[in-house]
Amino acid sequence: MKRWTLLQSLPRATAPAALGSLVSLAAQGFLALVLFRLFSPEEVGVFSATSQLAFFWASLALAQSPLSLLAERHQEPRAAARRAWRQSAWRLLWLAPLAALGAVWSGLGDAAQVWAWAAALGLAQLSWLLAQSLTLRVGSRWSIGLVRMVPPVLAAAAAVLGAVLFPERGEGLELPVLLMSACLGYLAGAVWMRLAFQPASPADLALVARAGGDLQPDKPAAPTSSDPRSARLKMLHTLSDALAATALALSWPAHYGAQEAGWLLALLRILSFIPALVHTAWAQVVLSSSTKVQLRPVQVAWAASALVLGVGALAQLALTWGWLDARWQGLSAYVWPLVLWQTAACFVAAHAHLPFQKGLAVQHAWLCVAMNAGFIALCVVLPWASPLSASTHMAWLSTYMVLSLAGLTLWVAKR
Repeated sequence: MKRWTLLQSLPRATAPAALGSLVSLAAQGFLALVLFRLFSPEEVGVFSATSQLAFFWASLALAQSPLSLLAERHQEPRAAARRAWRQSAWRLLWLAPLAALGAVWSGLGDAAQVWAWAAALGLAQLSWLLAQSLTLRVGSRWSIGLVRMVPPVLAAAAAVLGAVLFPERGEGLELPVLLMSACLGYLAGAVWMRLAFQPASPADLALVARAGGDLQPDKPAAPTSSDPRSARLKMLHTLSDALAATALALSWPAHYGAQEAGWLLALLRILSFIPALVHTAWAQVVLSSSTKVQLRPVQVAWAASALVLGVGALAQLALTWGWLDARWQGLSAYVWPLVLWQTAACFVAAHAHLPFQKGLAVQHAWLCVAMNAGFIALCVVLPWASPLSASTHMAWLSTYMVLSLAGLTLWVAKR
């Protein structure tokens, strides 16, 4: 009976968002198998580093607009989404020189070609991320689920088709099958941004007047949420997040080569998707809802951590039992450090809505900026200060992130 009560207390968007995210996770897992079986570590390294550059560019251009679109429930969502998209597109344009520097620093080959692919991926991904938040506020249940599942499923299918049709591809950017597949998937997700350009319905306006969401009179109201961060702090927070992820993706091939980068980034791509799923299928849904959710964040965090552990164990078994090509044996040095890191990330993701509900968004942002600064220093400066093997470097990074993320989670939960 208690479990049924908890299920009834969940927002209406939870089930479709969770289903869409789970299908997306399954597609990511399938894509991982495709990467391991049909592509070389060098190809995966080039794809992962270029994708991370695009993510850096798009994230910085968004300046956390998808999260603000959910936290600020008093704003009319369609107009807010249109405004966020226009502002983000302009930021994407004037950040182009910075992205060009990243393309040159990565050493992946033709910097102009890397930059062009990053631009295409960045614009499409930017639109898709905004569309996910928008559907939580004005989309149907089908839209909430499909906007999350269609892009990764389509990208995985396109990658398989490309690998079969073009078995001789080279190992660089000669025939970037993976990049083309990812771009196709993001473009499919961006289609849902069309909702922003439809006129607001009376129902939308009524929901905004009642603070947004799916308010029901027989259920307790959720804590009020707001995003008091200044535009400058949002940009700084986003910049630090994006630089941290990009520093890892671009410094690894620069210091250790494309093969090591392929091992690290392919596994990180799978494992990091799980805390991302928690953020989109749980924290964002809770933030967009105006009814109180009884399920505790720590329960969600433990469930996601078990999933991370299971995926890590499967990867280790695949290596131990020889299921993967011999070229991928280098993955073994990264499995457990990444499992620990992403487990800690699951706890932060499960509590991501609390800073906006407790009035801690500003302090939380500054703590994240400080944490990211330390991570960037470990990524970039540590190999120059003291020569390290890739596995030792990864151990340092994992330890730092586990301790930092655990401290951040405790701070948010106990305040």
